[in-house]
Amino acid sequence: MKRASLHLAFAAILATLSACGQSCENEVIGRFPSPSGKLQAVVFHRGCGATVAFNTQVSVISATTSLPDEGGNVLILDGAVQPEIRWLSEERLSVAGVGATRVFKQERSVAGLQVEYK
Repeated sequence: MKRASLHLAFAAILATLSACGQSCENEVIGRFPSPSGKLQAVVFHRGCGATVAFNTQVSVISATTSLPDEGGNVLILDGAVQPEIRWLSEERLSVAGVGATRVFKQERSVAGLQVEYK
């Protein structure tokens, strides 16, 4: 129940910031190309001003596009974390090293890509 409350509080903060036009900044920490080179997993830190805590996020995007100015589509973690990213195949991505970090978002599938957490 407490975890659900945290998720709701985080979602409410993000929605409020979006509505207020609060700008966020992404700092790319690492890019991990898929085996074919068509996709990339991007690990980045995202900060949205003093009202939202600094966090670590992961998005999978096309290798030919820039990181969108939005939250991660795969994973959102509290604080500065360095997850270990490894492509198992073109359709499977492994994410490790999350540990005891508070997780705000953890998708198991994104656009046909299967994501495994260790």
